[in-house]
Amino acid sequence: MPTWFTKVYWNAFTLWHARDEARLPYRSMEELTAIQNRRVQAIVAHAYETVSYYREVMDNAGWRPEDFRTAADLTRLPVITSAQVAAAPERFLSCRYATRGGVQLQSSATSGQAKQIRHDAASVFLSMAYGHRERVVLTQFTGRTFGYGELIMFRPGGVQTQLRQFYEAHSWVPRSMDFKRSVFAPDGTFESAVAHINAFKPDLIRAYGSHVGPLFRWARERRVPLFRPKVIVYGGDSMPDADRLLIESQLGIPVLSSYSAAEALRLAFQCERREGFHICVDQVAVWARDEGGKPVPPGGRGEIILSNLINRATVLLNYKLGDVVTLGRAPCACGRTFPTIERVDGRCDDLVVLPGGQILHSRTILRNLFKTHGLVQIQVIQEELRRFRLRAVCAAGSDWDTTRSQLTAAMRAIFGDDLALDVGQVDAIAPEPGGKVRAVISHCGSREA
Repeated sequence: MPTWFTKVYWNAFTLWHARDEARLPYRSMEELTAIQNRRVQAIVAHAYETVSYYREVMDNAGWRPEDFRTAADLTRLPVITSAQVAAAPERFLSCRYATRGGVQLQSSATSGQAKQIRHDAASVFLSMAYGHRERVVLTQFTGRTFGYGELIMFRPGGVQTQLRQFYEAHSWVPRSMDFKRSVFAPDGTFESAVAHINAFKPDLIRAYGSHVGPLFRWARERRVPLFRPKVIVYGGDSMPDADRLLIESQLGIPVLSSYSAAEALRLAFQCERREGFHICVDQVAVWARDEGGKPVPPGGRGEIILSNLINRATVLLNYKLGDVVTLGRAPCACGRTFPTIERVDGRCDDLVVLPGGQILHSRTILRNLFKTHGLVQIQVIQEELRRFRLRAVCAAGSDWDTTRSQLTAAMRAIFGDDLALDVGQVDAIAPEPGGKVRAVISHCGSREA
């Protein structure tokens, strides 16, 4: 149990590192590159000393930590996939943090593959401090930095919930500086979501783009009264362009997005112009590669490769995140000097349609399926309202009859017993033409529901 001394320490730590956040995004690119390079050198030295995977890779190639001086040098390392991390998380875990402190995050399995990512406590509170650069943006819409009403519409037990629990257990936030916060899971009906929003009247809504977009469209089309917040921030997946246009132009609600993952808690954020994402180069190093594995230039489109420069527990350098991005051509006109991502073509799983036109978010289904022992990866295909097809990749040595039985039970627990279900085992799940795996696919018009 954290002591009051521990909480005071992390409070002071967070405030100290947040002191320059309002100004840092406007520093010269030379200053930002110097910060990034120092962190590249520190994380590579740490990885070589304490993480078995990197020590083996570097020794086999004849490299030393001092050979890595800049972010560009990191691209020499082999690209790591989520499958590698999911199959052997201990290979990327620093021996210094195998049992001490920090928080172990369970990824949301949006690729159909769950992973465990451990963050050391310092990186978690650094992420909290660095969040102030985003709060500066939100202040322009909410009218104040703290104390406004915030409704969180993410799945229970998700990364946001896990981090919030860690913050509350290890630090203390004065009531005057905290938010009036309410949480509502996205697995209920649209009617219940509307009722909760109308009762709480939030200034800001944080939600999955694939859920909050259809929610506001549903209310608009059915003329259901719905309280309008001052701003909406979505993350975790994409929001259809048509939904964003409706919310902004017809309802007059600004819509922003943040770009983060269990592997990188602060990757990029949108400013008040909402024209792209500012890459947090002091915390991450990113590049994008084309189908041939070559770096794409500014303005080019490719799969994003990430290096987390501040997390010393699960160390991920040159990691394939699983999203396709279009790199910005130049810094934003807002004056921030961070390089930009013009667009994130993130995973956009379908929403599952229920009888009566209600929908169910993909994460609700995946969360329950990944309680199955021996499951490595899953794809759920809704053929008809009550007919589903599951394709499962299992760990070596697992008992398929047991796995199939557990998957069947999990699906029936969600949708009921009158379900036509085809559960099959496969060696691999084929990606989409863009190179990404969709974990949930619906042929029942879920994108328009």
